[in-house]
Amino acid sequence: MRVLIVDDESGIRSLIETIFLCYDAHDVSTASDGIDGLAKARKINPDLIVSDTMMPGMSGPDFLDAYTAENLGVKTILMSAEEKRYVCKKHPSAVKYAFLKKPFTINEFERIYDTVTKTS
Repeated sequence: MRVLIVDDESGIRSLIETIFLCYDAHDVSTASDGIDGLAKARKINPDLIVSDTMMPGMSGPDFLDAYTAENLGVKTILMSAEEKRYVCKKHPSAVKYAFLKKPFTINEFERIYDTVTKTS
């Protein structure tokens, strides 16, 4: 599985990357904002995107709107410290996603990951 982690906090990117690297069969890439994330997503065509919602430059929902205009059906975990549930504005049905509130535990992350990856 190709995974792209997009978050402006390096600690969060490292934590999530470590979680994925503990499992076999994961090719993990990271990006520090939505603009870099969009470039990397277009290059690697990820099976799963894990993205923060609030980032400088391009927000997570804006990044996903841009990416899903070209690639429908990508599975996504959106993360935010806010309670607000974000959705993609332009292509809401094109993204299969779950919401994860920050801060989160590894168990909470794994539960959300299982929910997103087991849906078709």
